[in-house]
Amino acid sequence: MLGRFAAWRRSAPIILPCLLAAPAVFGQNFARGQELFEDQCQACHDDFSRPDSRHLRSVEELRKRIEAWATHTNSGWTKSEVDDVLYFLNRNFYRFDRQAL
Repeated sequence: MLGRFAAWRRSAPIILPCLLAAPAVFGQNFARGQELFEDQCQACHDDFSRPDSRHLRSVEELRKRIEAWATHTNSGWTKSEVDDVLYFLNRNFYRFDRQAL
């Protein structure tokens, strides 16, 4: 049993920073998502504070909507940027299941 603890103790300095950085690694950068939304979306979509203005029912629908508008506006967003906007909108307004992100 002590051997397992010693192995964990040696690997913790490597594993813990990776776990803490996981949201950024997987494209979930809240600040970048907020910046992209404010720069490219908010002028037309400023009514997110009203719950009745949000009619999507899942994170998948939200992702499809973001991707469609990114294409429609020729934003040139990468998958990572779409993920960031999705993370920002979901965390701030929609609050769908976090596991789906």
